Amino acid sequence: MDGNAPRGATPNTGSRARDHLANERTYLAWLRTGIAVAGLGVAIAKFAPHRGAHAVASGAILVFSGLLVSFYGTTRYRSVGRQLEAGTFAAAQASTVMTVTVVTGLAMIAVLVLL
Repeated sequence: MDGNAPRGATPNTGSRARDHLANERTYLAWLRTGIAVAGLGVAIAKFAPHRGAHAVASGAILVFSGLLVSFYGTTRYRSVGRQLEAGTFAAAQASTVMTVTVVTGLAMIAVLVLL
């Protein structure tokens, strides 16, 4: 293992093409989720009954959450791609949990604002 490998990285001895394709599928899942959350935000802001400031604020929170998910997915995709090219892989630990926790919290706030 070379000195540039991330801490906790293990050698990647599997199929290189398979690993890159799995990374791409995961990235597309993050993007799909981000687009769905942002789309829900637009739908709430546009079509909520008795639209007002609460619906717009709730929609904006969800759009921001969707962008955050997409940004994280892109960052993670690039990071894993670099690791796979280096022949190592370090599993995400705190970053994925933190992103999901923040997005879930923002979604809960959006629901409370809408009510």
